[in-house]
Amino acid sequence: MITYKQTTGKEEAEKSKYDSAWKKVIRQLFEDFLEFFFPGIHQAIDFSKKIEFLDKELKEIDPDSNIGDRIADVLAKVHLKDGSIKYICVIIHIEVQDQPQPNFMERMFIYYYRAFDKEKDEKIPIISVALLTDANENYRPDEYSIQLFGFELRMKIPIVKIIDYRLKNELKEKVETSGNPMSMVVKAQLKSHEVKKADDNTKFAVTKELIRQSYKHGYTREKTKIILNFFDWVIRLPDVFKERIKEEIKKVEEEYKMEYVPIWLREEREVGIKIGEEVGIKIGEEKGIKIGEEKGKEEMAVETAKKMIKKGFEIDIIMELTGLEKKEVEKLASIGH
Repeated sequence: MITYKQTTGKEEAEKSKYDSAWKKVIRQLFEDFLEFFFPGIHQAIDFSKKIEFLDKELKEIDPDSNIGDRIADVLAKVHLKDGSIKYICVIIHIEVQDQPQPNFMERMFIYYYRAFDKEKDEKIPIISVALLTDANENYRPDEYSIQLFGFELRMKIPIVKIIDYRLKNELKEKVETSGNPMSMVVKAQLKSHEVKKADDNTKFAVTKELIRQSYKHGYTREKTKIILNFFDWVIRLPDVFKERIKEEIKKVEEEYKMEYVPIWLREEREVGIKIGEEVGIKIGEEKGIKIGEEKGKEEMAVETAKKMIKKGFEIDIIMELTGLEKKEVEKLASIGH
């Protein structure tokens, strides 16, 4: 028999932060998320077309909207490659509770039929999937059904259980060998289970190792920032450890000669950035820029901007390092460089 406990206000606040961390990482790394967890869905989607997150619609279909916003859910509208269907709505429900929720699949069914009702005139198909991040091995809800007097209703959904990436050998291997940034998110979630009751020094040691592994993968600067933020959300180190974390990241950047710096950690410190073989950029104590002598500064700035666009740098950073105007950078980005 499974029992359920009431949560305190403090526990609810912590849960909200935890839920929000997952919602943010899914939205920010949506394509990577689907590729890692639901490859069949990922393969069918045309990612050259805009992904639309339906926050207003999600609130409208939320069975608990009368008691406040749900945090741990994502409703996305996507286009398919084959053109036979204009697009589908994907409902992603994220269950992060330590205690199993008795009405989880009922909630999933309510989400589904309310979304279906809203989109039925446009004949937009709706699918639901679930991500379970709790540490309970036996909690695996994936079906909602009713059978009464000859009436029968059944809804079965694909689920991903994060703990399986520790329990199943093939999934353990996937986490260790995959270059998908979601593999680091999974590692962080599993580590958060392990160190939940550990002391802060142990949590810091775990965070350091996660940081080192993330930089070793060589993700883009933006994806690295997202991953590091997720570590911060789920490992939950006190603020007094921030400086130590910054120092650790600085060491790793110097070791791997990384080409990016996470914005959330970038303050007044020396940072080395090297882009491509033809363009060298070095930011010193005054964040100056040295550009090779073989080409004129303007030409080199344009070449540098092209390289940085390909590497995923934000426009503001490109402007700062190259001296180009915003409209010049946007023009370069629009033509595919």
